[in-house]
Amino acid sequence: MITTQPHPSTSRKMRILARLFDIRMIIALLIGIYGIVLVVAGIIPDVLGVQSHQPGDANTVDLEAGTRANLWVGLIMVAVAAIFAVWAMARPLPVDEKPADVATDGPASDHTVN
Repeated sequence: MITTQPHPSTSRKMRILARLFDIRMIIALLIGIYGIVLVVAGIIPDVLGVQSHQPGDANTVDLEAGTRANLWVGLIMVAVAAIFAVWAMARPLPVDEKPADVATDGPASDHTVN
């Protein structure tokens, strides 16, 4: 009786691909990229010495005057992305060891050769 077993490296590749394309990692990547962009946008004006608002401005439309909203929101987004990434690594998706084309619904077809 001969049974077909997947090559061990195939199951390792499947686990790596499942971990890589886990939706939590994709979300972490996207939130992390946007967070880094906001952190850079929040730091650059301080580094260059550029001020977009004067303390005496009476502009009531611009509510973020005097705050560092880009920096704080960017740091929060980077932290949330790190939480998603740690969650995905700590609790990885279970990977079925059988390839999709070999999976069966019952014991009638066990893929054996007599």
